[in-house]
Amino acid sequence: MIIRPYTPEDLDALAAIYRDAVFGIGTSAYSAEQATVWASFPDDREAFAGLLSKGIALVAEIDGAPAAFCHLHPLDHISLLYTGTRHARKGLATAVYLGVEAYAREQGQLVLTTDASKLSRPFFEHHGFVVRRTEQTIRQGVSFERYQMEKRLEG
Repeated sequence: MIIRPYTPEDLDALAAIYRDAVFGIGTSAYSAEQATVWASFPDDREAFAGLLSKGIALVAEIDGAPAAFCHLHPLDHISLLYTGTRHARKGLATAVYLGVEAYAREQGQLVLTTDASKLSRPFFEHHGFVVRRTEQTIRQGVSFERYQMEKRLEG
């Protein structure tokens, strides 16, 4: 496994990882309609590329191809964390997350936040995040439950 910064050439691979994770894992916690809406975000290539160009994104590469990624934007917010289903539960999400957390610490951040899905909530709890608030968010007219989570970085 190689951990490296995102480059614009990774865009299609990261979009594929995103969709694969949603349809491969997300359907265990979300309806088909919710998964379809959730997975559609990278279809807007300009918006997806625009988000990834802000902040920092780290990519876990296996055999020369992206397999997982984590995005930090702004400097105190984990905005994306996805692993392709073929590489799930192999430590890739942890590796890219820890790299992003280290970067946030280097930048002087004292707190990290995220808006976690039902699926990612246990991952973030395992890494020291706590739920501050449960909310319903609407995407394309479809409601999703998510968790505003926070982790203190002091110490």
